[in-house]
Amino acid sequence: MVALNWKTHEVLLGECKWGADPVDRQVARELIERKTPLVLRDLPDQGEGWKVHHALFARSGFTPAALAEMQQAQDLLATLADMDALLGHL
Repeated sequence: MVALNWKTHEVLLGECKWGADPVDRQVARELIERKTPLVLRDLPDQGEGWKVHHALFARSGFTPAALAEMQQAQDLLATLADMDALLGHL
């Protein structure tokens, strides 16, 4: 999923995983290292000056390595339980 804020030049690039296993570090790295340049390439000036935020949503949680990867990048992680809790307050 991609969301753009044209006023502030920010991108939210996210991915949802519904598998039975926790999301591993490779999924986080692929989102950050491989998919981000593809999105930026399609923006004006190839995304120069845009800030990218990443989000991973996972039914079965995350491995410790995936958690570390996303925390290092200061990005968002959400499990199914997190989403249930959030939506229960709406």
